[in-house]
Formats: sequence, C-alpha cells, structure tokens
Amino acid sequence: MNYLFKEKLKERLEYCLEWRRDTELYLHSKNLTDTVNHRYYQKRPLSKFLLDIYFLPINILKFLRFLKIKKNLEINAIEIDYIYSQLENRKEKNEKK
Repeated sequence: MNYLFKEKLKERLEYCLEWRRDTELYLHSKNLTDTVNHRYYQKRPLSKFLLDIYFLPINILKFLRFLKIKKNLEINAIEIDYIYSQLENRKEKNEKK
C-alpha cells in the first residue's frame, strides 16, 4: 500500500509540474501577443479606443480568466511543495526502518 501511494504521489507531482510548465508557456505566449497588439495600436489610438469600448465585456471576462489562472498557479505551487514534503517524509520514514 505504501509503495502504491508513493507512486501515485509521483504521478501527481509529474502532472502538476507539466501543468505549471504548460500554463507558464501559455502566459508567456499571451504576453507576446499583448505586446505585439500594443505596438500595433500605438499608431492607431482611435481604433484602439473604439475596439476597447466594443470589446469591454469580453475583455473583462479575459481579465477574470487571467486572475483565475494566476490563482490556480499559486495553488499548484502549494500542491507541488506539499507533495515534495510528503515524498521526503516517506523517504525519511523508510530510511529509519
């Protein structure tokens, strides 16, 4: 039973690390797109203003989604730390035996 739990913890840890990597890659890509859009609309301020007004509800939803992603990244970091500590505790217990 102990071995099975340890393996499940390792699988969960791999999943969490992979999710964090993919999410950080997504945020980096989103930042790149935002930078390009900002540079494009610097030359077209009226167009930018009108589009911002037109897409205000969608932009609010995107912002809320961004906040949710940030929250999930923080939760994921806590989970990764906790899984590492659990694996270390199990390792120490096995060394004592």
